[in-house]
Amino acid sequence: MSLHRQIFLKIILITTLALSGCSPEKARSLQASALQFRNESLIAITAIDTLRKRELEAPPRNESDIRQTFISNILNSSIDLNSRNIDLAIDPYRAPNSTEWDDFVQDLKLQYEQFADIFDNLDRKPSVSRDEIKKAGEYARKLTIQMALIAKALSDNPPILTQYRTRTIVKLRKVRRDYQTLQLNSDNNATQRKADLENQTGELLNEWRSIQQDERILLETTVTQCMRAATMGKQVIEAADQYDDLDISQLNSLIPTLFTTASSFTGKDYKTLQLKATRIVNDLQTDPLWSSVALPLIDRINTAADRRTPSSRPTNP
Repeated sequence: MSLHRQIFLKIILITTLALSGCSPEKARSLQASALQFRNESLIAITAIDTLRKRELEAPPRNESDIRQTFISNILNSSIDLNSRNIDLAIDPYRAPNSTEWDDFVQDLKLQYEQFADIFDNLDRKPSVSRDEIKKAGEYARKLTIQMALIAKALSDNPPILTQYRTRTIVKLRKVRRDYQTLQLNSDNNATQRKADLENQTGELLNEWRSIQQDERILLETTVTQCMRAATMGKQVIEAADQYDDLDISQLNSLIPTLFTTASSFTGKDYKTLQLKATRIVNDLQTDPLWSSVALPLIDRINTAADRRTPSSRPTNP
């Protein structure tokens, strides 16, 4: 092969690589942003799982209550005495296991891990094609839409600390029953006892408000993390879409931008967070993939949200 022909072929190869956006260094820069999206998404998924566990958990009990409940459950029941029923008698309020929910959470984690693996595989290649970046961007679209929809589903189905609420309701019912009984009693001690019950009612009001505050914090913390991840995903999508037009320095600057944007989601002002979330969802809805990706995801996510608790969610506890 002549020297002129070799030089000509090299020029053609270099030109082809440049036109096809095949720089592995550029792919590596985008990979760093994708990994950050993955990390924030995994934190969000852990927060979602924690939210469910909090919904199901029972208020802490002291040893005296545990002992008394066990004695009552064992002696006043005709159930077969086996290991399972003895454990249940010790802790009848223990949250049941849900294989369906666990599978949902594990599948979510796997999806975001696999997304990061795509970029790990690209990083090992000597060159990266436009199609590969495009496919990675499409996967990022699905995962970003998914995270935004999860945030919306949580807002539409806020957490309810059912067992905490139930405990307070039981206390209030007893106080009211005792108070109304005293109203029918002309005993001289009734006045002081009524005052004590009124004080207890005020304390239970504080207890109820504390439960509501815990529920709000749980909701706002989880939705904030979901929207932080969705925002990062949206910026990764934009970078993938503009991949050919961005140079390495512009892609490298994406990481600080991701952190700056993510830090704006604090959860301190939930109404502002909801407005940001609405804007992001609206932006995503203009994406051509929205309808094909969102509809099946909406059904799955709403089903998961409804099944966070094994029993029906109370409307007027």
